[in-house]
Amino acid sequence: MFSNGDSTTDSPASAVAARTEAILEGRQAAADPIASLKELADSLPSLDEVQAVAEDDTSELTDTERQQKDKTESVIRTAVAAGNTAIWIIAQGLERAAKGKWWRRSHPTYAAYVNDLTGRSASYIRRLRSGAPLALETAAQTGRVPNPGQIEETRKAQRQHGTEAAILLFQVVSEVTEELGDKTTAETLEAVRKELPSALPEVPEQARATIERVTRRTLGHGGGDDEPAMFEEDSNDGVRIRTPDGEASASGPQESSTAGNEGDDIEDAEIVPEHMVALKDALKTLNTVNRAITKDVFTQAAADPDDAEEYERVRQVIIKRATAIRNKALHAPKG
Repeated sequence: MFSNGDSTTDSPASAVAARTEAILEGRQAAADPIASLKELADSLPSLDEVQAVAEDDTSELTDTERQQKDKTESVIRTAVAAGNTAIWIIAQGLERAAKGKWWRRSHPTYAAYVNDLTGRSASYIRRLRSGAPLALETAAQTGRVPNPGQIEETRKAQRQHGTEAAILLFQVVSEVTEELGDKTTAETLEAVRKELPSALPEVPEQARATIERVTRRTLGHGGGDDEPAMFEEDSNDGVRIRTPDGEASASGPQESSTAGNEGDDIEDAEIVPEHMVALKDALKTLNTVNRAITKDVFTQAAADPDDAEEYERVRQVIIKRATAIRNKALHAPKG
């Protein structure tokens, strides 16, 4: 079994998963679930104690605000984990109902029974039933509860690489996307899964390293010697832009070329649809930003101890914005 490298025994998701297994095995529940949820809600900071601020206020959070924020986010994450786990509880419960045909005296069909009990279609529940074992095992091992879309992707990895590798894929992608200030989606998992080698190393540490390297490369955040340069001066390749007046500019070194023979040229805005104009205008802006943000700019900014905190904040925001844009393009329909 691959080790995830940290203890998740006391995590909210692990606790919910453990309670799930206890219920399914007929053991006594530790507490009434409704009471537990009420207790969770009561642990939120009092709304009356939360300081209202102006819409345009961008000041630093006070110590009290940070404490309230951290507590509230912890409650939210716990509630989300409980809600996600509840989906898999429903699926496993209905698997038992299907096997015992418990609906046979009360409903004409299993589909009617499922819809009456859950408000969901039988086909949807059937997909959940098939993914529930992996979902709950993932929650137990990682402390993160995957949603149905994420499980569909990790099940594909499970069929190719095995259960432990599938769980590891979910964990590593989740960790890397959080590091980049983004969220793990089914699309993100799919993109990384498709880039994995046909076989992963048998040694858990090596398997993890491989998945992490592929994840970072897929998400555009490094990951190997074959990675493209992150800064313009590291590469001789540039995206050439044809401006509306016909003059060409480039994000890399200037090159002479013949009109109509530049595959990366951007046509005049007047001859393309409005949505393409928006994308090409955005590309021009991105190239301008790329030329402005060089390694030297980061180095000099980081060297000023008086601005260390602000520098790190800005650096993280840049990473988050750049990753968000890349993920939009990565998951956009292909032409």
